[in-house]
Amino acid sequence: MRAMPRWFWILIGLAVASAMGAVLVFLYTHPAAAAVLRDILIIALAMQLTLLAAVTTFLIYRLIRLVDWLQEEVRPILSRAQETVNTVHGTSAFLSRRLARPVIEAAGMAAGVAHALRTFVRLLRGRAS
Repeated sequence: MRAMPRWFWILIGLAVASAMGAVLVFLYTHPAAAAVLRDILIIALAMQLTLLAAVTTFLIYRLIRLVDWLQEEVRPILSRAQETVNTVHGTSAFLSRRLARPVIEAAGMAAGVAHALRTFVRLLRGRAS
């Protein structure tokens, strides 16, 4: 969509300002019509305020219900998640003690033996030459 040129918006602003000026002049010259319009606007604002209060009350009620629901639903989920974390922690500690540490010690021992054998073989080759 193509943007409207600047002069178009200037014309729109001038038209709105002219219409507002014409309404103000009319209301100034006809005070009875101004009083009726004032009363209508006051009634409209009161109705709008009443509607806004009702919507705000409804939204607060829904927010309270949401918080209650979250407390009922999320707490058990967090409790189960904490149990799972504790189980995983226990399992990893058990595996570390019973499996990982012996495997690491055996691998270290094997590496030490392999290094000792290589050194021994070099020494033997050095004497043979």
